[in-house]
Amino acid sequence: MDLNNTASQRIRPWSTLLIRDYRLLWSAGVLNALAIQIRNVSTLYQVYQLSGSAFKLGLTGFLETLPFVIFGLFAGAVADAFDRKKMLIATVSLQVVPSLVLALLTVSGKIQVWHIYSLGLLGAFVEVFNWPARSAFIPRLVPRPLLLNAMTLSTMILQLSFLVGPAVGGFLIDQSGLAVTYLCSALLLLPSLVGLLSIRASGQIEGERRRVNLRSIVEGVEFIWIQRIILSLFLLDFGVTLVGFYRPILPIFAADVFKTGASGLGILYAAPALGSLLGSMTLLTIGDVRRKGVLVIFAAVCFAGGLAFLGIAQWFWVAVGAVMILGFTDSMSVAIRRTVVQLLAPDGMLGRAASLITVFAQTTNGLGALLAGIAAQHVGGPNALLIGSGLCFIMIIVVCVAIPQLWQYRSQ
Repeated sequence: MDLNNTASQRIRPWSTLLIRDYRLLWSAGVLNALAIQIRNVSTLYQVYQLSGSAFKLGLTGFLETLPFVIFGLFAGAVADAFDRKKMLIATVSLQVVPSLVLALLTVSGKIQVWHIYSLGLLGAFVEVFNWPARSAFIPRLVPRPLLLNAMTLSTMILQLSFLVGPAVGGFLIDQSGLAVTYLCSALLLLPSLVGLLSIRASGQIEGERRRVNLRSIVEGVEFIWIQRIILSLFLLDFGVTLVGFYRPILPIFAADVFKTGASGLGILYAAPALGSLLGSMTLLTIGDVRRKGVLVIFAAVCFAGGLAFLGIAQWFWVAVGAVMILGFTDSMSVAIRRTVVQLLAPDGMLGRAASLITVFAQTTNGLGALLAGIAAQHVGGPNALLIGSGLCFIMIIVVCVAIPQLWQYRSQ
């Protein structure tokens, strides 16, 4: 695809996938994320199998997000200072280690919960440096008229992995056991490496090399604070996800509420990813939306309603439909937030801007996982979601009243 002529061509949902280097980056990202999701659903299943504790399930999710919170801004500064392609190659290579070690420990029969926690932390630490490098590399591969298309497709990487990974992971656990499942997650990383090595574009930073220091990290925070619309989007996502994070307690629904086993757990984890894919495809099809603030608020309200729907579900497939709604609405918020940040951030801020998205998301996911585990431990999974739904509605009202500009925001 000729990058110089894209501005005069009609932008289709798949336009950026016609660009060779972006297609390789996107495919490598899908395989990397798929491998990690297979490993993650396996660790959650194994933690619950070993401990039977809802709190330890929540703690698993919290620990796997902790490196994003602690090192996220630093990783963004590194992505703005070093070769982004080499960073991607290094991170994918290192992801093989925790999967192989988990497989060996499982085969030996000596695996304990603290092993899973430690290796989960290692894998998460490596992944911290992957996403800002990937996001900052995208503008090098596609022309500006296709940035919105490229960023929306990039958000689908996690959605695809959430859709396919848990389903494959659950099937492999039932059919072949946890050790084989961990080994398969390691093998998936090999074609991802080949794809990254095949990219022709340089990952070198343009202009003078920037130093990685505290000031460079603070500049990223200042950027978000100055851009009030972005700040309001982040605060809304933070508030809703903090009290409505449901993924870590899905094993309770599979094991105790619906009694469906690992395969049912895989379906429950895959359903919100399918909803997310449908949400992203909807945005790609309808094109740009000027009233992005209104759409984000509407999506948050529907998310809160979806939590209540899941909490009162009496049948398994009703619960599957509820989590699909949650995925659909969440994908809209994610796509809008990433697009607005990417368009407003200058070239020298791309890595840090991308890392701030990750830090906000992982902070809320980690704290939300911990709160969900505590709530489920005391009042049960369904009641925990009903309480979370009510708190979500309160959070939405608070943010809209505190920052009315979000409702009024129109993109140019």
